[in-house]
Amino acid sequence: MPGVEETRARARTELPPRWSYQAGDYVVAAEISADGAWCALGTGAGELIGLDLATGGERFRVRAHPAVLGVTIEPGSGRIASCGQDGKAALWSDRGERLAELAGSTAGRAWVEQVAWAPRGGTLATAAGRAVRLWSDGGQLLYEAAQAESAVTGLAWRRDGGELASSSYGEVRLLAAGGAAQRALRWKGSLISIAWSPDGKVLACGSQDCSVHFWRLPSGQDAQMSGYPFKAKALAWDRDSSLLATSGDAAVTLWDFRGKGPEGTRPLSLSAHRGLCTQLAFAPGKALLASGSADTSVLLWEPRRGERPVRFAFLQDEVTALAWHPQRQGLLGADASGGVAYWPLK
Repeated sequence: MPGVEETRARARTELPPRWSYQAGDYVVAAEISADGAWCALGTGAGELIGLDLATGGERFRVRAHPAVLGVTIEPGSGRIASCGQDGKAALWSDRGERLAELAGSTAGRAWVEQVAWAPRGGTLATAAGRAVRLWSDGGQLLYEAAQAESAVTGLAWRRDGGELASSSYGEVRLLAAGGAAQRALRWKGSLISIAWSPDGKVLACGSQDCSVHFWRLPSGQDAQMSGYPFKAKALAWDRDSSLLATSGDAAVTLWDFRGKGPEGTRPLSLSAHRGLCTQLAFAPGKALLASGSADTSVLLWEPRRGERPVRFAFLQDEVTALAWHPQRQGLLGADASGGVAYWPLK
C-alpha cells in the first residue's frame, strides 16, 4: 500500500479528468476548435463525432467514411474536413451537417489519408496516393499538384499559410499557397512524418530507417539524427522553434535548435513511459510538452526545467491522439479502444 506522503504527491500530480467518453472504436484523430468550445473526433469505424469540451456531451455523431483517416477543423469558421478509405474527403458544419464531398484524386481509388487546413483557413489541402489537391473552404478544387513519385505521407503548412510541404519517398515538396510548384528537398529515404517549425525555418521528417531528417530553409542545408530503436512517427515543435520533440522509443528525445543547432550535440532524453511513445504535442504559449504512450500513460513535461514528468494521467489503451486547448486550459486525449478524456489544467 502506498504511504500517506506518496498518496498526497500522487494527488498533486495526477490529472483528474473533467469528463470521459467512449467513442466505441479506435480514435484515429482528434482536434479542438479554435474557440476551445468543442472538439471533433474521427474513428476507425468511420464516424465523425463532435463533443462539447465543457461537458463531454455529444454535439453530433455521423457516418463519414468506411474508416476515417484524418480530421481537421478550419480556424474561424469551424468547418470540419474529414478523409477516409472511400477515396474522398468531406466538409462538415460544426453541427455535423455534410456540406461537400471532395474526390481525393482523378481516379478516386486511393485512400485520402491526409487533410490540412491552412493556418488562417480558406484553403484545404488533401493527399490521396500520389496526388495533392488544394480546395476552397466551399469545396471547389483550386489546384492539383504534379503527381509525387510515391504516396504522400504527410502535409504541413507553414505557419503564415504561404507554403504547403508534402512528404513522400525521397523528397519533401514545397507548394506556394496559390498552387505554383516551387522546389523539392531531396533525400534517399522513405519519409513517414513531417513537422514545420513555427518560425518557418526548419522542416523535420521522421524516416522509415529509424532516423529524423531535417532541412534548414531557405538554404536547403540538411542533416540527419539517427540511432532511434523505432520509427519516429510523432514530431512536435515548441512555440519558439527551439525544441523539436521526437518519438521512436519509450523515451522522448528532444533536439535543441538554439544557437548553432543540434548537430554534434547530445539530445535531451525524457524517460518515464514504459511503452513506445506514440503521440507528442507542445502546449501553445509555453514549453509544456504532452506525450502519450502505448502503455496508456499521458505525461506532461517542462523540459527546460527538468527531466521528470510534472503531471500524469492514464487512458485505457494505447494513446492515439493528443490535442491542447488553444488557450492551454486543458488537454484532450484518446486511445485505441475509443476512450476519450479531457483534463483541465489548474
